[in-house]
Amino acid sequence: MPGPQKNKKTMAYNKYRWWTKNKRKELPETAHLYDKILNGDFNYSHYYTEAEEARRQASLRFNSAWDAYRGNNEANRLSAALDAGRMFRVKALKLMEEGHKHEVTMLHKLRTELKENFGFDLWDDIMNQEPMGLEDLYDYYCQEYMRKRGMDV
Repeated sequence: MPGPQKNKKTMAYNKYRWWTKNKRKELPETAHLYDKILNGDFNYSHYYTEAEEARRQASLRFNSAWDAYRGNNEANRLSAALDAGRMFRVKALKLMEEGHKHEVTMLHKLRTELKENFGFDLWDDIMNQEPMGLEDLYDYYCQEYMRKRGMDV
C-alpha cells in the first residue's frame, strides 16, 4: 500500500459544520462599506433560509414515513415518522441558532462600519423610524453627513 500523500489538500469531514452549506462569500474587510452592502454582506442570514429548507425536508420525511407505515400501532407509526425527520429537525434548530448569532454579529458589524465610515452613530434613532433597506440606510447616513458638514442635500 502506498503511503500518505503529503501535498494533497482535501477537505476533511468537519463534525462542527455538518449542518450548513455556508454558501455566501463576503467581501474582504478592506472593501468599501457600500460595496459590501451591494454584495449582500449584511443581508438576511443565509442560515435562516437553510433552516426553512431543513424544516421542509423534515416535514416531507415525516409525511412519507407516516404514509408508508404498514403496522397497526399508532404509537409506533408516530415514532417511525418522527425518526425519519429527526436529523432535519436537529439541523433546522442548529441553523436557527447559528442564524441568530450570525445576525447579531452582522448587525453589530454594520453599525460599527457605519460609525467608522461617517464618524457618527444614528443607529438608535433609525431603529425608531420606518423600516428601510440597506441602500436607503447608507443614503440616509450620507444625507446626514452632508447636513452636518453644511453641504446641500
